[in-house]
Amino acid sequence: MDWRARAACRDTEPDLFFPTAEHGPALEAAEQRALAVCRVCPVLAACRSWAIVEQLHGIAGGLTEDERRRARRTTPRRAGRAERPAVVPVPSPRTDRAPVIAAGHAALTAGTDRGDIARSLGVTRRTVDRWAAALTVAAGGGR
Repeated sequence: MDWRARAACRDTEPDLFFPTAEHGPALEAAEQRALAVCRVCPVLAACRSWAIVEQLHGIAGGLTEDERRRARRTTPRRAGRAERPAVVPVPSPRTDRAPVIAAGHAALTAGTDRGDIARSLGVTRRTVDRWAAALTVAAGGGR
């Protein structure tokens, strides 16, 4: 199954990810609405890797156009190997971690690599390991 089929945005109006405001509070508000969808996406890491390389406009992979542009400039190129874009975490407010935890649980359930989950959600690998352990216990398979 292609990662796009599991994306949180698959049933969302595409215009949400292409704000029409050019700058200022209107643009920031529009970007935050789109980024809110990205923050809870179970395939954020895969989308972000694709978006850095392929998507020039709008919000994609939890990144704005400017953030993807910077990521493309800072992505190291390795001779003789296929390019793999850097995963650039987008800081999220620490006031409500429930959406981040939910996204982490969804990504773990979908089989996403724990390191990719940690990078895409801006948490440590140890945090993702704790989430995985909690899911195992909740499923009756642990302690």
